[in-house]
Amino acid sequence: MDAVNPVRWLFLAAAIVTVLGCTSDGTSAVLKARGQAPIAPVAPPPPPAPVVPGAPVPGSPVPPGPGAPEVTKAGYAGAATAGSGIEPIKGSVPQVKVVALVGASSLVTDQEVVEAVRQRMSELNGLDPLARKEKEKEMYAAQLRSIIARELILDEMYTKLKKGGKSALIDDIKDYAAKSADFTIRGLRKNFPSEEVFKEYLDSQGLTVPVLKRQFERQTMASEYVRSALKDKARNPGLADLRDYYDTHPDEFQTTDRVLWLDIFISFRKHPSDRAAFDHAQSVLQQAALGADFAALSKKYDDGLSGNQGGVGIGIERGKILPPDVEPAVWKLKPGEVGELVPTPVGYHVIKVVKREYAGPRPFDVKVQNEVREKLMRKYRDVEEQKLIEELWRKGPVRLIDNP
Repeated sequence: MDAVNPVRWLFLAAAIVTVLGCTSDGTSAVLKARGQAPIAPVAPPPPPAPVVPGAPVPGSPVPPGPGAPEVTKAGYAGAATAGSGIEPIKGSVPQVKVVALVGASSLVTDQEVVEAVRQRMSELNGLDPLARKEKEKEMYAAQLRSIIARELILDEMYTKLKKGGKSALIDDIKDYAAKSADFTIRGLRKNFPSEEVFKEYLDSQGLTVPVLKRQFERQTMASEYVRSALKDKARNPGLADLRDYYDTHPDEFQTTDRVLWLDIFISFRKHPSDRAAFDHAQSVLQQAALGADFAALSKKYDDGLSGNQGGVGIGIERGKILPPDVEPAVWKLKPGEVGELVPTPVGYHVIKVVKREYAGPRPFDVKVQNEVREKLMRKYRDVEEQKLIEELWRKGPVRLIDNP
């Protein structure tokens, strides 16, 4: 198998950085190029309800965002005249319908935009027909703009590499992206019993392998290009920034009661009498209380499910501990404590709490600081990404196609 070689990509990325240098306008940015989300879920759910007819028509206005100019609309004689919709088209002859021209040669097709929308169909759940139709239009416009932004990034990449005398590097980048896309699609296929079932699932969602592969390939190229080009311009928040965010967003750092507990279930059915079950449970409890390995005891004596999973009990939050008869006793224990026997209608439980998290604000420790740092860096990236995308929209020619 010709697997994707990450080391090879590092050399490609280094070459890109060498050619690019700094951005021409001095923009300090970290960009995670936006495109279509990967197909989800990775396991086949029940087929979705049929989509209401009346999907948005290609050429619908694409919100340019603050600071970006309006997109020039242009007719395109080669565009197909068939109507556009988000409904899966079955039994019809596929037609390529161009909905946007980006840069010198990039085309955006209606099919790619529609399939990107189909990957977000869960957002339409529960909407009435009118609201659903409006949401479809909104999603179509958003995905169209996202794909155009991706193509603008790639157009910028091609232009700079060619100017830098690195045209041959483009083929290497495309080769890497193609192998990466194949690897991703193979990973998706593993969740299905056969190739036929995989394709049937995609068909039920109105998706196709060629379009998915194109999305993965071009998004990989765009993301890696931007990451390589701007990796040295990332803003790194300081401790004061972290503390300020923590203090002004307390709701994001609250925790609920959580517990990791161990369980040994002694069943009445496994013993000649209830008294015999009680005596056996007491013996197991004494061993646990004296410090014996609880997981080993569970594996040896448990008559339920815990013995096969290292003794771990079921449930970690309030209201989710099973069986419910055990929950009050679990929450009374502190970490390291072994509780009294817990009687139930079907037997006894010997329990031990390993770890507790108490409801309330999380401390501003290293773990929380790292989380805040990641939040802030994502926020900074989003801001700088928008600036860069708007600059590309101003620089790069984009034309929306009015299809009849």
